Amino acid sequence: MRLSTNDASSKSQALVETILSKIDGLNKPRRNFIISIIVLYLSLRGRYTFKGMERYGTYCEKTYRLQFEKSFDFLQFNIELSKEHLGAHRIIAFDPSYLPKSGKHTPQLDKFWSGCLGKSVKGLEIGGLGVVGIDDHTAMPLEAIQTPGQKELKEKGQSLVDHYAQLIIERKEQLRQVSKYVVVDGYFSKISFIGPVCKQTDLEVVSKFRKDADLKYLYAGPREKGRGRPKKYNGKIKLKKIDKDQFQLLHEDQEVKIWGLICWAVRLKRKVNLAYVEFLDEGQPTGRYAVYFSTDLELDGQLIYAYYKARYQIEFLFRDAKQYTGLTHCQSRDEKKMHFHFNTSLTAVGVAKAAHYLDQDVELRNGFSLANVKTSYFNELILDLFLSNFEIDPELEKNKSALQRLLNFGKIAA
Repeated sequence: MRLSTNDASSKSQALVETILSKIDGLNKPRRNFIISIIVLYLSLRGRYTFKGMERYGTYCEKTYRLQFEKSFDFLQFNIELSKEHLGAHRIIAFDPSYLPKSGKHTPQLDKFWSGCLGKSVKGLEIGGLGVVGIDDHTAMPLEAIQTPGQKELKEKGQSLVDHYAQLIIERKEQLRQVSKYVVVDGYFSKISFIGPVCKQTDLEVVSKFRKDADLKYLYAGPREKGRGRPKKYNGKIKLKKIDKDQFQLLHEDQEVKIWGLICWAVRLKRKVNLAYVEFLDEGQPTGRYAVYFSTDLELDGQLIYAYYKARYQIEFLFRDAKQYTGLTHCQSRDEKKMHFHFNTSLTAVGVAKAAHYLDQDVELRNGFSLANVKTSYFNELILDLFLSNFEIDPELEKNKSALQRLLNFGKIAA
């Protein structure tokens, strides 16, 4: 016996079914499994292991193991999901995320940088691609790709940054369906990342410079007479005290002043569109500043700043997946199974957002709480178990209010 069709999980099921209908090459058993596993990731309590899935799900442990070995196009699934539920103004965000992992035999186990700990520690890392809706102020996942260890990178003749750039290049056609702007943090403001991405794709990069970046003003005056190459630069940009006669004031409010300039980035060996941001406190200078840039020389400086701020939304995806959908729980040592687990965990967060947050008008949206969504799904799972075993009719009028109270049991404010 099942609850009526207005229960919490039916929205996610219908949503996943709609997206899967647009993906070719899936047979019915595989389609049913994908629907089941995404809903299960939003319902399960405890560790996200195959045995735990058997306890709460509808398949046996062996079936989960076999299904996790098969490939699934999470990137295309999440692209379709984001295109349907986010506005047209979108950016692509990329950021690696550290995952703790013990043991000795897990593939690609190595030391990776942990932002929380502020140092490199033993574990795994995923390179997370996400899409951020600028008007929606939220992010949805695209794909998570496990980062190789140093041994494998050396065998390929790659550095870590080369690997990150290659991830973007290999997916350039799919990513272009979402946006032309890839936004990354200041770590990626290197020629080894920006050079290949801009040369081998039609994507543009938005990032941040260090405060001691080597930048030069471009010379725009008349050519001097005589022999020699024409003058290209007009001196070094002193970021602590910029020449505001050469910059253009693009925006000013009580919090920031944004100055724009096309300049030469020495380390990147290219022109960049600079957005120099002075931070204010109720309109008064604070002495703090930040330097953002884009490889798109036509992009408005205000948007460069807005895009970089919006990039941080991808961190909330990682946070929710680690806290609520078992991103760090996978105990498998098979790369295919780990890839499926990482992406299912993140995709479940995206589906929950689409079904229970982005389906509302912008004015009606409150904060998104995945904790509340998980509580609803778990309550529904247990309630279904009671209804079926005790043969209680959920459609009886006297039961409906009691069932609703049980479904909302344990929820917290968003």
